Amino acid sequence: MEKIMPYLLGLLIPVLLISLIATYYIVPRQTVYNFKEQMAANTIMTREEMETDLNYLVNTLKDVHPKTLNGFNKKQNYVIKKAYKKIESPMTAGEFYFVLNEVICSLKDAHTMIWIDTTKEDKIINLPIIWLKDGMYVSKSTADLKKGDKIVSIGGKTEAELLAELEKIIPAENQQWVKVMGKINLTKESFLNHLKLIENDYVNIVVQRNNKKVAIKLPLINQAESGNSNNNRNWVSYDIDLENSLGVFRLDKCIYNEVYKTTLKNFFEEVARNNIKNIAIDLRKNTGGNSQVINEFMRYIDVDKYLFYTGDVRISKQAKQQRGYTGEIDYKSYPKRVVANKKVFNKNLIYNGRIYVLTSSYTFSSGNWFAVVMRDNNLGVIIGEPTGNQPSSYGDILRFQLPVSGFKFYVSHKKWVRPNTDNDPENSLYPDIEVYTTIEDILNEKDPQVEKLIKIIYER
Repeated sequence: MEKIMPYLLGLLIPVLLISLIATYYIVPRQTVYNFKEQMAANTIMTREEMETDLNYLVNTLKDVHPKTLNGFNKKQNYVIKKAYKKIESPMTAGEFYFVLNEVICSLKDAHTMIWIDTTKEDKIINLPIIWLKDGMYVSKSTADLKKGDKIVSIGGKTEAELLAELEKIIPAENQQWVKVMGKINLTKESFLNHLKLIENDYVNIVVQRNNKKVAIKLPLINQAESGNSNNNRNWVSYDIDLENSLGVFRLDKCIYNEVYKTTLKNFFEEVARNNIKNIAIDLRKNTGGNSQVINEFMRYIDVDKYLFYTGDVRISKQAKQQRGYTGEIDYKSYPKRVVANKKVFNKNLIYNGRIYVLTSSYTFSSGNWFAVVMRDNNLGVIIGEPTGNQPSSYGDILRFQLPVSGFKFYVSHKKWVRPNTDNDPENSLYPDIEVYTTIEDILNEKDPQVEKLIKIIYER
């Protein structure tokens, strides 16, 4: 059976940021966005220019986001007030971005975020990070670093200090997602500079190797020099383990198309042909997409109906412009939704065996929905690590651009409510059986979640 190693896939930022499409609330009209070019990061902005942008951001958040229906809370108002104080003197657009980002982060919604464009001239450090439960490690050997090195500090700051700083500038609902995005951003010059981790175009790194601390100076380099490349493995595939009567369906992205539907059908044909008693849905790299993949999967499961996501919609002037809503500005709540399962025509493919779901901190947005739907309908056992998203959260973003700096930002206008609200409040979907990946697992090419799954099957 093919190894299914978590955490080793490079993340594509756009997939992480724009990832939640729910079938229940799709509306026919979609806005065509004609964004202008963003201001260069080193451009000096005046107080008046920054005030114009900050006003636009604050007013948009207040008008659009479901969380601000009754205005900003005390903590959010404090962050906003602080932001206005910070812009009393001129600063670069790159510095101003982080002032704006702290305002965005005060909503604690991973789908509401502000984006800064990067260019080939932007520099990074070659630090392949993997952030596990017990700390940060080097995931790949380089000229200076060895795979498995434990990162003690970056720029003189410890893991705990870095995490506390990143929580202020990474939109997230839990620490898992801060770590997912943090490992990417801690290599970028803009973030390193903001966190004051750069010294004379170098970043001092201390790692623990063979029970000794080793100090390394990593230079800022052009991105092309890092040699990092994306993993091009298929986003949807499956394995059949006849010995353990186990089929593992792996879905890295929620893409609802013919490739998905054909692969899904082939999977259940093999499950039926081999009389497989256990199946697992591997969502450990799934950062979201189209939630229709869930309903399509359910067509092969022996249930007549199931609870699905519902939620609240804040219909603002901006939402009407971008989504084509009609009527008055309003806030609408929808009742609990029960889906009548449209099972596949071939009854031989209907599966009624045991179901397991594998999750990690990368399980996010519609990927998180998939796991939550299985949990809240008592259809499967969740194995792995807590997800990077709250089960009930916000999404379906509207897109905007600041008038002066040109920074693009996205604001949720819906509050998604999980199928079984009795399981709330939760800041993450916590597995029934928690199994964390360790650095030893990675070094020895072990898959602890699948190994645990096989052990459970064997002991039944």
